[in-house]
Amino acid sequence: MLTRMRKTVADYMAYDEERVELIDGEFLVTASPTPRHQEVIGNLYVLLRYQLKKFRATKVYLSPFDTILSRFDVVQPDLVLLSNGSLKRLRPKLEGPPDVAIEVLSKLSKKHDLVTKRNLYHEFRFPEYWIVDPDKETVTVLLWRPDDWLEHGVFKRGELVTSEVMKGVVAPVSEIFE
Repeated sequence: MLTRMRKTVADYMAYDEERVELIDGEFLVTASPTPRHQEVIGNLYVLLRYQLKKFRATKVYLSPFDTILSRFDVVQPDLVLLSNGSLKRLRPKLEGPPDVAIEVLSKLSKKHDLVTKRNLYHEFRFPEYWIVDPDKETVTVLLWRPDDWLEHGVFKRGELVTSEVMKGVVAPVSEIFE
C-alpha cells in the first residue's frame, strides 16, 4: 500500500514558485490572474488602503501574502486586512487567520475559492471572508460562526460593502468594479 507523503510548511518555504498554496499537505499551483482579476484587486486595495490609513488601526496586504494556518496549510488570499492586534502574528509570514480575507473569483479559481477555501477558512476560524464576483459584480461578506458562515450581506452596484469585523470599513461596490 502506498502512503502519501504530506508536504509541510518547510517544504512550502523551499518551493520555488510564487503562485502556490499548501492545502492539507498538497501543493496547489494557481494560474496567473487575468487583467480583470488584477483590476478588481487593485481597486479594492486602493479603496481599503485609503480608509485604513485614516484609522491607523489596520493594514491591507496583496497576494502573494503567505498565511500559515497549520503545519500542512498555507494559503494566499487575494487581499488580507489585519488589525493592529493581528500584526504581532507577522513573523515574517502571517501565522493564523487574518481579520478579513478577500478572494476575487475567476473562472479558474471559482470552485477553489467557493468550496475548498471557504471550508478551510471556516475550519481555521477566519472572522470574515469576502467573496468578490466580477461576473455578477457582487461582494458577499461572510462572518464566522461555530456551525457555519453567517451571511452579513450580498452587496451590488450602488451599495456600500461593510465589514462587521473592521468597523467603519466600507467600499463602494461600483468603484470596486470600475
